[in-house]
Order: sequence, then C-alpha cells, then structure tokens
Amino acid sequence: MNLTRNLYLLFLCGMCTPAVHAAGNMTTDAAVQQTVNQNTDETKLKELAEFRKKYKFPEPKASESELKSAQMGLKMLMLQRTGDYTVTGADLWGEKVMNQHLRDVAKTVRALSYGVQKYGKSAKGDLDLYLDYLFTHNFFLRMPKLVYSNYSDVRKIPTDLMSAIPVCDEVRKAKMIAAVQKLLEVDVIRQGDKAILNWISSDYIFNIVPYVFNLALANPNDQQAVQDLQLLSGFLRVCTRYNVGNKDILKPDGTGFHHNAHYNGYMYSYKTWVEYFYRFKGTSFKIDPKSYERLKKAVVTIYMTAVRAEGDKNRIYANSMAGRHPFYSIEVPFTQKLFEQLIEIGADATGTDLDKELAAYYNYFFKTDKYPVPAADANGFYQYNYSSAGVYRQPGWVAVMKSPTAMLWGSEIYNKTNRFGRYQSHGTLEILYDGGLVPTGYPSNNENKGAGWDWNMMPGSTTVHYTNWAEMMPYKNDKDRFDQKARKSNFAGAVSMKDYGLFATAFDQDDRWGSQRFTPTNLTFCKSVLAIDGMLFSIGNGISAKGDYADNMITATNLFQSVVSKQYNKLTVNGQEVTKGNRQNYASSEPVTMINPVSTGFFVPAGHDELTVIYDEQETPSSVGMAGKPAKEVVAKAYMNHGVKPEKKSYSFVVVPAADEAKMKDVADRQTKGELFSVVEMQDSLHIIKYAPKNVLAYSFFTPTKGLTAGEVVSSATELLLIEQKNTDGSLSLGMANPNLRPKMLDKKNWKEIPTPAFIELKGIWQMDGNVPGVFLKTMENGNTEVSCLLRNGLPVYMKLVKQK
Repeated sequence: MNLTRNLYLLFLCGMCTPAVHAAGNMTTDAAVQQTVNQNTDETKLKELAEFRKKYKFPEPKASESELKSAQMGLKMLMLQRTGDYTVTGADLWGEKVMNQHLRDVAKTVRALSYGVQKYGKSAKGDLDLYLDYLFTHNFFLRMPKLVYSNYSDVRKIPTDLMSAIPVCDEVRKAKMIAAVQKLLEVDVIRQGDKAILNWISSDYIFNIVPYVFNLALANPNDQQAVQDLQLLSGFLRVCTRYNVGNKDILKPDGTGFHHNAHYNGYMYSYKTWVEYFYRFKGTSFKIDPKSYERLKKAVVTIYMTAVRAEGDKNRIYANSMAGRHPFYSIEVPFTQKLFEQLIEIGADATGTDLDKELAAYYNYFFKTDKYPVPAADANGFYQYNYSSAGVYRQPGWVAVMKSPTAMLWGSEIYNKTNRFGRYQSHGTLEILYDGGLVPTGYPSNNENKGAGWDWNMMPGSTTVHYTNWAEMMPYKNDKDRFDQKARKSNFAGAVSMKDYGLFATAFDQDDRWGSQRFTPTNLTFCKSVLAIDGMLFSIGNGISAKGDYADNMITATNLFQSVVSKQYNKLTVNGQEVTKGNRQNYASSEPVTMINPVSTGFFVPAGHDELTVIYDEQETPSSVGMAGKPAKEVVAKAYMNHGVKPEKKSYSFVVVPAADEAKMKDVADRQTKGELFSVVEMQDSLHIIKYAPKNVLAYSFFTPTKGLTAGEVVSSATELLLIEQKNTDGSLSLGMANPNLRPKMLDKKNWKEIPTPAFIELKGIWQMDGNVPGVFLKTMENGNTEVSCLLRNGLPVYMKLVKQK
C-alpha cells in the first residue's frame, strides 16, 4: 500500500519515472522527498525571478560635482593594480576605521558608481580600482558597527555602498553584497530563534529589513538568494513572538516595546513587517497563521489606544503614550493602506477569502463599510498591563489611564526633546475625542512643540507644581536624559470586564536615572479609576510629598487642562459660563460641577481640598527646553490643591465625557444621593469602589488584605485587581489580573515576568459555572471557598460562580 501510494504521489508531481531512476538505490520515501525538494526549489527560483522583475534595484545617484570630487580623490591616492582584483596604495585609516571614514568611503563609492551608470566603460575602471583597493586593504572587515538608532548613518551608508551593486561584475558584486551584509549584521537572521529574540530591536526591523531584501535579490547566486529570502521571512516570523520582560518588541497583551517600555511612536516597525509580508504573500515565503495572528493583534492594539478617524489624519493616541514627542507625532504610525494589505495577508495566511475579524475592525476604526462584514463593536474596556495602562472606548471618545512603574517608564526625556515631560503619565486620565488634538483640547501647532501648555498639569495626574521651568528639567538643562519611573512600585495597570473595567496605581516618585537628576519631592499616591456606563469614577489617597524643594510648590491633582480654540471655548462651572481672565477657588464644603471647553464633564463632591478653576492666557516654553521659543495659549484648567508638602491627602471625582448641562445635573444629583458610585474603602493597602446600578464592586488590592465584608470577597493573599459583579440570578462574575508583572532581574539591565499565584477567599460555598482551565475551587474549614489560579503576564482570568445552598 505504501509503495503504491508513494508512486502515485510521484506521478501527481509529474516526476515519476525521472525521480525513480535518479533515486538509484534510494528508498521510495527518500525519492518522494527529493522530488518534493526539487519541486520546491523550482518554485522558489520562479518566485525569485518574479521578485527581481517586480522590485528593481535602485540606480546610483550623485551630482556631477560629487563625481568630479571622487575622481580627483582617487587620483590623489596614486593606486597601482597588482592583479585582477588587487591594488596597492596607502592605508588611510590607521589601526581603526572610524564612522567618518565609512561615510566618506560610502560617498565615494556612490559617486563613482553614478559615473559608471552615466558614462559606461570609461568610468568603470575608476570604480573597479577603488573597490579593489578597499578589498585589498580589508576595509570592510574593519568597519565599525552601525548604531541603529543613528537613522542618518543607517539609511545613508548602506544605500551609498549598494550603489555599486548594479554596475559591478559578478565577482565584485558578490564581494559588495557580503560587505554590506556584514555592515548590517545580517548574520543575526541566520542564528537561532532564541538568539534573534535576545538581540532584536524594532530599529533593526524598520531600518535594515529593506536592505536585506534588496541584497538577496541582487545576489548572483540564485540558491543563495533563495536561502537569504527564506532566512528573512523566518526572521520576520520569529520577531512576532512574544519576548520576555523589557526586550523588544511584542508582548502578550498586544503592546510593542522599544527603549525598554511600551512605545506607540516607535511601532512604525509594523510598517516594514506588513510591507514585506505583503511582498511574500502568495509565495512559499509567506507568513504562517500563528505569526500573522500575533502581528494582527499588535496592529489592532495600537488602533485600540487611539481615537477613530476616516483616514490616517487625526487618529491620535494619548499623550501619556507619546514617549519623547508630547502632542506631536502622536498619530498612529500605521496607515490605512497597510491595514488593507494586512487583511490580504491574513486571507492568504489562513487560506480564506477574508479575515472577517480584522475586516470588521477595519470598518470600525475607519468608519466605513468597505468590507462585507458588520463593523466591530469595540466599545468597552481594555487592559494593557505591559503599558501599565487601561483604555476605555465609547462612541466618539477614548479614555486612557496610565502611570509609571519601577520598570516601565512613563515619559522619556531626551536631548532638546520633551524637556518638561516629567509628569507625562503621573496617574493620568486623558479623554481623547474623535477629530484629534483640537477637539481634545491639546496643543495643535506642531511648530510650537507644546509651548503654551502648563507642563505641570496633564489631565488626571497628581503632581508637585514647579514654579521654575528650569527646575523641571533633568539637571536643569536642555540636554540630559531621563526616563521617569517609580522608585520601587511595580503596581500600575488594569483589569477588564470587557464592557467596563478598573485601573489602579501605587506610585512612588523616582528622581534618579543613574544619578540624582532632580531635587527629590518624594511624591506618593494610590489611585483607582472605575470606568463604566460612559463614566469614570476616580479616587486617590496617600498623597504625600516632602523634600528640600521650594515652599511655593503645591501638590495637586489636576482634573483637566484644555487649550481654547474658536470651536471649543466654553467653560461652565455649576451651570454658569466662565469668562476669560477668571480664576476662582472653591472651598471644601462646596460640591462643584464643571464642563470644560471640549465637553468633558466633572463632578467633585463636597469634602474635596480647595478646588481652583482658571480660564486665562498663559505663556510657557516649548518641549525643546528653555532655549526654545515660548508661546501663549488661552486655556481652561482645574486642579485640587493638596497644599505644600502634604501628608496623606485624598480625593474623588466623576468624569463624564461628551457631557451637557442636563447630563451633568443628573450625574451630580444621583451621585449626591448615593445612587451611582461610592467609596467603600480607601486605604493605602486597599481601594473598594461600588457602582450601585450594576451591583459591581471593584477592588484594588495594593497589598494582601483580609477580613473584608463589602461583598462576597473576604480576602486576597496577594496584590491584584479584582471586579466582583452580583448577577440578577444570584450568580457571581469575577475578573482578576495582577498588573504587577513581578519583574525579576536577569542581569543589570534586563528582566523577565514572574507569574502570581493568586488565592481569593469568598463567603460561603461556591461552584464553578462551566470549566475555566487553571482555576481551582476548594471548600475551606470555615465554610468559605478558596479560589486559586496562576496569573500570568498581567492577563485576566474570568469565571462565573454559583452559590450552593
């Protein structure tokens, strides 16, 4: 039977007789495999030929003056040919080839290559002589490594050197290909998966992959060209795997890392991924389904953190996720066209006509009906614990909550960039509106680089207000770097119940980054935000600050700051419109209702610290630092003043996006009557928020806690976030996650995640409704139920329980 089947397979391949004869003494199975290999090789060679037809190698480009300068420099070298490919001449580079040497040589190669392209044989001798001179002196073996973050060198030097490839004979072409591959460290794609993941950077994917592809197509050895394309495709697939800890790029929750943290702005590497998998679509080099699903999740995630738009413009994500680019370059770095290409890649990878899920997301994100599927309903709450963030999506707006941890920075302060970004994500609560920066109330003049914005006051943040802008910069200058992290706490993030969710953070200010870069303020706070039914209830306590800083620097919780524009200019407080030039303080006894100029409503119940509301013009420096040109903006802003160097202050307020006066009156009335949110517990170790309309209790366990009586949960043996919802049929829905990734250092720089063994005690005896893998229930001696599971990677665990009578 096996022999008959194998011969039949050979016959189907159209290779029966030749394969059997060529096999000689081989077994039939080996002959079949050889036939398959031959067939595969032929397919790949045909695909290689098609790639070469479709993707032409760029021609050398230079000016006539560059060519004349290169020719003059070549004459001055006084080179002498000693063989077909050897040349004598002075070694100009000494013991070590420097970056500038490399730039100069690459420029000369490009200019001489342009000469060959334009003048033919009369100029080819110059190029051959110069290249052979470089090869004879082993120049390319002595090259310095490229720094992939130096985009100028990475994009210029290889391009210049590769100018020679189209005009070289095959021997020199092969040598040049090998030289550029060495420069680009292409050997990394030939190593094992573990080595690739340990080494990879999103800069490499974005900058280097196009060169690797072109070098493969240019290789005169077809078999080697095919092998290099296989290696490139495999490399791109490996890079979609989830990497440990702080290493680039993808994480299990869909976020993407660069510079040791989630960094939306740097995820333009996704462009390269999709571009080259799109080139490989329909070929033997195409993406596999698992790699596709990971890449798809990453792309969807970056869109989930941003507002919707009909095209690529004004699709902004939160400033707290902007890295070193506050208020500019915060549009999603992945285009509509690429999204469409990814949908085609998905159909090819999965063997279907259409990835309906991704097509539904496309229709939703781009507000269209382009694909024949209903638009996805993506309203709800999303947890991104590798970003220490929660995202709440509703029609027309997105709320983003974020805070730094000891391992995940919340802002990246760079040379002449984001100089005042210290508070970029200090427990922030940002409301972003469809339409981009202006409808959100953010600075929209990119030339001003945020000038006119009060850098003390990111919405929702708790901060120590600087009165001297120079003091707000690391080392008080425009160039020293700083990554803003927490000192010790790694607790910041969220748990989602899909339609709604909870964000929380325990923050302790770090003022060091290798060395002391700020006068310490020792700021601490604990925050929780329950986002549900289109509202967000924010509470905070343990707000303290102390140190040798100035006595005029208050600590405040900043409710909002909105840049006023022609369309968005109305501020109301307690139903009354506020005019420009107004500054008003509201005492603790007074509940306050506000709607800011971009329609975000706030209700602050009585008992708050002094509330200050301002509608006026202000002048501040730009994000490039004190050397940058300051600008003026008219802004509306409000903050709760906790005083100078306060101890253990607290707050609570309700946020209602897209509000009007009627909605805010209803919210204020219901909240005052206790019909909406209530604070059950607000201690340093625990927050419990109750939402009455849906019988929800949200727990922020900052530390292990026991003896609880608010709901069915009695205790937690570990830190975590938990939501308990009592359903109308008496069942109990639970969702839990630990935003603390419990990082364990692998070396001085790198860390990995450690799972959390979680143990929750519930009142009475409960049974699982259905089966949840990895979750275990045990009846305790006291008649209660212990729920245990292992929480991994900040991801949630859900269960539904039924109480036994």
